[in-house]
Amino acid sequence: MKTIRLALLLAGLASLAGCNGWPTSLDNRASGDVRFRYHHRLYDEWSVWAPVKHGKAVLFAHEHRVRDMSGLEITQGGLTYRYGARALGPIQRFCAGSSSCALVYRGEGRLEARTSALPDATER
Repeated sequence: MKTIRLALLLAGLASLAGCNGWPTSLDNRASGDVRFRYHHRLYDEWSVWAPVKHGKAVLFAHEHRVRDMSGLEITQGGLTYRYGARALGPIQRFCAGSSSCALVYRGEGRLEARTSALPDATER
């Protein structure tokens, strides 16, 4: 009986290890620090503003995927860039078949998506 429980526990842990629980990230490649927040379609409220230092990447909340976002805002300097459903559509379609999606912010409102992080991306 203990052997069966142990086997089930190990199988469960192995399956969780293969999951990508934090499938979306924002990599800041702008010339300075930025802040961002997003709106997940299942919630009434927006996420809190999160800072991202220049050259660093930040993971979104657990299991929050770009396909489920209905809005994204990035503040750089004194300007806020807003991405609604129309602007996010191409990114969502690009990321649809991938288990993870890295959003790369290049500055001045330029946003792109990759299905893997940039080779030199580091988390804060």
